Amino acid sequence: MKIMKYKNFYLAFSLILAISFYLITFLYYGGFEKSITFNGGIRITLIMQEGKTKNDVEDGVKKAGFNKFSVRLVDLKENKYDIEFGPEVRELLKEQAKDERNIAEQLELNLLPHINIPKENIISREIISASYGFNLFETALSALFWTLVLITVYVSFRFDFSFALGATLALVHDLIITMGFIGVARIEPSIPVVAAILTMLGYSINDTIIIFDRIRKKIRDKNDLLNQSLLDSAIVETFSRTIITSSLTMLSLIAIVISKAESLIDFSLVLLFGIIIGTYSSITIATPIMYIYEKFRLKRSAAT
Repeated sequence: MKIMKYKNFYLAFSLILAISFYLITFLYYGGFEKSITFNGGIRITLIMQEGKTKNDVEDGVKKAGFNKFSVRLVDLKENKYDIEFGPEVRELLKEQAKDERNIAEQLELNLLPHINIPKENIISREIISASYGFNLFETALSALFWTLVLITVYVSFRFDFSFALGATLALVHDLIITMGFIGVARIEPSIPVVAAILTMLGYSINDTIIIFDRIRKKIRDKNDLLNQSLLDSAIVETFSRTIITSSLTMLSLIAIVISKAESLIDFSLVLLFGIIIGTYSSITIATPIMYIYEKFRLKRSAAT
C-alpha cells in the first residue's frame, strides 16, 4: 500500500468532497436544516391513544395548518411523541396569542381538535427562545474549538509539532466534511449531533496517534520523516487494527439505524459517517500533512 505516493490525490479528493457537500447544502438546499435547539421553537410531548401511529400525529398536525414541524416517537410502550415546531411557528402563534406567555395554550387550541386527544395527554411543553438557542450554539462552537486546541497541545507534548499539525489538520478535515454531510443529509443540528461530532474526533485522533506512535518507533532522527517507504510501512502495520476497530464500532451504529430508534438516529448517522471519514483521514491525510510540513521545514532550514 503506497499511501504517500498518492498523497496529493487523497488531499485533492477531500477538498473536492468538502466543496461538493457545501455547494449542495447552500446552493441546492439554501443552508443547513433549521434546528429547534439552536434556532428556537416549541416542543410538546404527548401521548396518543393505543393503535395510533406517527403518521396519525403528522396528519393531525398538517390538518391544524402547520407545515414546518417534526414528529419523533420517544416511547413505544406509552405511544409517546415529541412534536417540534421551528421559530416561524413560534412567531405565528405569538401573534395569534397576543402574548408570548400564551403561546403553548394557543398551539394546543389549534392542535388538539385535529389529533383527537384530551389536553391531559400533553405531558410537557417547552418554548425555546432564539437567544437561548444562540447561547447553545456558542457553547457547541466553544467545545469544538477547545477540543482541537487541547488535542494539539497533547500531541505536541507527546510527539512533536509536525505530528501535532498533521493530527490537528486531519481533525479539522473530519469536522469540515462531517458538517458538510450533516447539511447534505438534512440532519438537524442538535446537542446529540454535537456529541456525535466530539465522539468522532476522539475516534479519529486515537487512530492517528496509533499510526504516529508506530512512525516514532521506526525513525532514528527527524530526517526519517521524509522517508516515504518508512511512513507507508507504519501505516500498513496499523492498518488492520484501525479497520477492525472502526468496523466493530460501525456495526453497533448500523444496528441502531436499522432498529429505527428515532431518538438516536441522527446521533448514529453522524457518528457512523464520522468514523468512516475519521478512519480515512487517519490513514491518508494526517501523515501526508506531517510529511509536507517536514519537507517545507527542512527546505526553509537549508535556505537559511
